[in-house]
Amino acid sequence: MIPDPDPEAAINRTYPGLQLFARDVNLSRDLAEIYRPGLVLRERGFTDATPRLGGMVTTHRFVILSNHMADVDALLDSEPEAPDAERPNWMLHIARRDSHFRVLGQHEFEGKTLIFLLHLPDDDDWKLLAEVSVNIDAPLLADAIVRMERRLKQQPVPEVTSSAWLRRCEFPLGMSDDGELFPLEDAT
Repeated sequence: MIPDPDPEAAINRTYPGLQLFARDVNLSRDLAEIYRPGLVLRERGFTDATPRLGGMVTTHRFVILSNHMADVDALLDSEPEAPDAERPNWMLHIARRDSHFRVLGQHEFEGKTLIFLLHLPDDDDWKLLAEVSVNIDAPLLADAIVRMERRLKQQPVPEVTSSAWLRRCEFPLGMSDDGELFPLEDAT
């Protein structure tokens, strides 16, 4: 017998221990307007992001709230073939392929646009959180906005404003470059 879906268990796995990650990008106004609160997205590829937060050199920043991004730097630290001197200090974290995100909101600050995304569970529980309203979302978003405004007043972090990093993050999440949303699930 398959157990009934448990939204409370999904919430308890999704919200505790959230960290803020960033990926900076230049989006057109048309693409940015697609990211409305409540929209659920599926990113087909891996999603690179960093917890190294500072000022921005792009027009937009995806702020990903997640407790389950993979810390790739931690993996590289254990490999003797990857000495620190040969790799950038991105503090690279990755969300797996086909990750789902729910848009919490957008915020404009000093000419920059922040798009806040909640990283949903990597199993089918993402569907439960796509369909429920969670009362913690509003205070969570408000706190993230305050934290990001403080960070935006700082100098940009050179390693995560380099052309190499920005090339990794140059595409919109959850959609094609033309704004066509990726399907939330593969057709069966």
